[in-house]
Amino acid sequence: VFATLHTNSAPESIIRLLDMGMDPFNFSDALLGILAQRLAKRLCKDCKKSHVATQDEIKSLLSEYATELMPTETWKKDPNTAYKNLYAEWVRLFGDDKGQITLYEKVGCEKCSGTGYRGRVGLHELLIGTDPVKRAIQEHARVAELFSIALEEGMRTLKQDGIEKVLNGTTDIHQVRAVCIK
Repeated sequence: VFATLHTNSAPESIIRLLDMGMDPFNFSDALLGILAQRLAKRLCKDCKKSHVATQDEIKSLLSEYATELMPTETWKKDPNTAYKNLYAEWVRLFGDDKGQITLYEKVGCEKCSGTGYRGRVGLHELLIGTDPVKRAIQEHARVAELFSIALEEGMRTLKQDGIEKVLNGTTDIHQVRAVCIK
């Protein structure tokens, strides 16, 4: 377990460790997972303001979320169906009984000192050491290849986790963009 390793994503951590001289075979054999994390400001529960998301807001969030998925086979094969499936999943997870998604924005009150934020929330990216990931490490794959394989294996990126936390009202997209460096 490493306390800190400064990289922008979990797949980049693999390359950094290999660049530091770790043997790819021993490293991949021992790898269980790599967790990347960032802290974003949490919307104040006492004053955040809700509104039904507009089509433009949904399109923007879908586009940012999907940008992370572009390297995967599902998105390369049929991006239109993939977008529709993602939107349907969001409506199922975050929509109300009418299928509308609610977004929240900061306001500011006495409890949050007028900032609109109170506390922090973690954004996480967990890369699991699956067989395809381990094989890619042993074959000295580049970051982009590791990233694509990890996504195919179910990894959710920092930005995707952040957008899901926007959709559930925990933070806003400004905070997610501020802490998710690309």
